[in-house]
Amino acid sequence: MSTLFFRYSRLTALAVILLVAAGLGALMSLGRQEDPSLTERFGTVVTVFPGASAERVEALVTEPLEDAIHELAEIGETSSDSRSGISVITLEVREDLGPADVDQAWTLIREQVESVRSQLPAGAGAPDVERRYTGAATLVVALSWDGQGEENLAILSRLADDLEARLRNLPGTEETEVHGAVEEEIRVLADPETLAALGLTVADLARLTASADAKAPAGELRSDTVDLNVEIAGEFDSLDRIRAIALAEGPNGEFIRVGDVEKGARTPAASMGFTNGRRAVFVTAFLQPELRVDQWSEAADAVVADFAASVPGIRVETIFRQGDYVDDRLHGLAGDLMMSALIVFGVLFVMMGWRAALIVGSALPLTVLAVLLLTRIYDEPLHQMSVTGLVVALGLLIDNAIVVVDEYRLFRSRGEAPLGALDHAVRHLFAPLAASTLTTIFAFAPIALMPGAAGEFISMIGISVIFAVGASFILAMTVVGAFAAWFDDPGLAGAPRRFWRHGLGAGPFGGLYRNMLDAITARPWTGSGRRTDSARRRLRGGLYPADAILPADRSRHVPARTGTAVLDLDRRDPPPDRTGARDHHVL
Repeated sequence: MSTLFFRYSRLTALAVILLVAAGLGALMSLGRQEDPSLTERFGTVVTVFPGASAERVEALVTEPLEDAIHELAEIGETSSDSRSGISVITLEVREDLGPADVDQAWTLIREQVESVRSQLPAGAGAPDVERRYTGAATLVVALSWDGQGEENLAILSRLADDLEARLRNLPGTEETEVHGAVEEEIRVLADPETLAALGLTVADLARLTASADAKAPAGELRSDTVDLNVEIAGEFDSLDRIRAIALAEGPNGEFIRVGDVEKGARTPAASMGFTNGRRAVFVTAFLQPELRVDQWSEAADAVVADFAASVPGIRVETIFRQGDYVDDRLHGLAGDLMMSALIVFGVLFVMMGWRAALIVGSALPLTVLAVLLLTRIYDEPLHQMSVTGLVVALGLLIDNAIVVVDEYRLFRSRGEAPLGALDHAVRHLFAPLAASTLTTIFAFAPIALMPGAAGEFISMIGISVIFAVGASFILAMTVVGAFAAWFDDPGLAGAPRRFWRHGLGAGPFGGLYRNMLDAITARPWTGSGRRTDSARRRLRGGLYPADAILPADRSRHVPARTGTAVLDLDRRDPPPDRTGARDHHVL
């Protein structure tokens, strides 16, 4: 199995072609967005109780609803705000619940709230349970007045509603919102003295005005063949119709009518928007998860451009476009990969030669394509967290490939055939490289398995790193090893040493490093010191054979095989001469 991909070249070619095709296909089909999609764990329960004081709202509305909600095990935290005429309960679903469990929890919350509705006092409205959307805006468009005369916020608000409807109908749109719009209202201006002279109050004026708006059918005509609803004309369809409402009869038999009516924006405004110091209304659109934001943004741009052409005198500006940020990040990732590939090739070319540099460098794009394929199978889009995970893993992608190629070249330099060298290299390195890969995977597993909203946001960093190091290990054990044997340099061992073919050697530092390792192996707890220096001098002086075993315990000798010297370096006696070795040597 260790040489399977080398012995069957067609299998290797097929695997590489499939990996490239699948990776590129995954890149084209993966969703692209700026931030990960978060489960809607937060929400509110709003209940209107007109005319009730804050104390009555708290006692009659808020407390029964809170008690019912707290009976659910899925609820994490709640807070309430009771004010005159309105109750607002903010709640949070537990962090350890998954997306499917959160959806079920919201169903239970609605059922629990509905069960309390019959206990609410008369006059209280039905509780409104609303999940709070936590996604990042995909597109934000600002509408501001650019025509002659004073700005008309009412017109801007109506146009914003029109644009919102167009974006909502665009395929792939998850949700739309309007911010900074004004609520239009019709105000009836009453003179208290005139009303008092007619024997009326403001409440009577409101009652007469409401009763004059005929909307309900006045009756029904039935026959053997048809049934007809009878309606009275007079519903409010203009300001003149409101002005004509009869309030009372004057002294001369004439009717006193409302007369003084005006139309305007409700004050104070619920929200206000500004752009470049001017009042504006904002339309926000959100993309459905796992879709490509670049493709959706192009379609949304066409809708906004068509809308802007139909409203002269109105400035329509796109002030935020998430697709631009996503494109920048993906282009940055591509640039990082290209830069990494060039750096890897340059370093390996100097240290291992051009042939090894190309073989090891091939692992970088293949691993990235494998990560894209695994991300597609995992059904996660590309966003800043998954891209960050890939960037973090760039330095880990080629470690396994470097070790495999270097080990293969070592066995080849000892005279083994390519098949045997590859078999020995893979068998020798499989266990340590697997252990190293698993260590990295376990190190990033807590990030990948983090629960709650924080885990939903950053878990893809750990998952991307796990995908990268796992794919790197598999490729190093299979494809990279086969490449090293296929593109083997048969004359590498006997050829003159050239850095572009062999790489740079350690030169005089090789012997020093070897001696230092031997001395530290003898005394692991003293990486430096007088005795280590003494041992290094003895080894360098050639007093002991090259295969001498240096004991780590000063109180005993280490059993050795025949022909191997066991050295006790802890004795303070002067070293014996070369001819009169005493009991320090056990042969």
